Amino acid sequence: MEPVKVLVVDDHALFRRGIVTVLANQENISVVGEANNGLEAIEKAAELAPDVIVMDLNMPQCNGLEATQVLQARMPQINILVLTVSENEADLFRAIKFGATGYILKNTEPEELVQAIAHIAQGGVIISPVMAAKLLTEFKGSATGFKAKAAVDEEAALSPREDEVLRLIAQGATNKEIADSLFISENTVKTHLRNIMDKLHLANRSQAAAYAVKRGLAPDSQK
Repeated sequence: MEPVKVLVVDDHALFRRGIVTVLANQENISVVGEANNGLEAIEKAAELAPDVIVMDLNMPQCNGLEATQVLQARMPQINILVLTVSENEADLFRAIKFGATGYILKNTEPEELVQAIAHIAQGGVIISPVMAAKLLTEFKGSATGFKAKAAVDEEAALSPREDEVLRLIAQGATNKEIADSLFISENTVKTHLRNIMDKLHLANRSQAAAYAVKRGLAPDSQK
């Protein structure tokens, strides 16, 4: 299997170099480049075609949220893992809305960062436990968040199989893990996921995972 190509984006050179050092020791990861702001990240992504971008949020010129929005519009095949000090719920919600497939905090252990990169590269979604709890609390206390646009009975909108796929997405399963669990092909999983997002008027897998949390399909401790 080819190593996961990673672009590291952070305006603090010392921290950025620390991430690169951690990742450089991993056989299944190849750091293909670095950037110190969102604009540079967009340029480097077009040039290097990474599989995963490890993205800081608070950066000069173009922040991580703005860069994520642009990158997902231009290169939606790239998985973006937000790595930040921000525990602000609004940042988490915007990151998911703009298409980030992961949101973890900078106090994460190095091995957890490596695992998160591998997980989202395989099609999974990951949110740090602290932020997952905030997300769940927000959904429990409000009808807002990433709500479906259609005024339909959302519970009845999905087929039983699509509901199973959504439940596994909420549990952090990758496409391969879902396929293995349900004894279907990965292409069939992708078809179900597209149908789920179309029916619920969601833009990406991250929003599907957030919606699943709202439905109570993931435990409070789910990453």
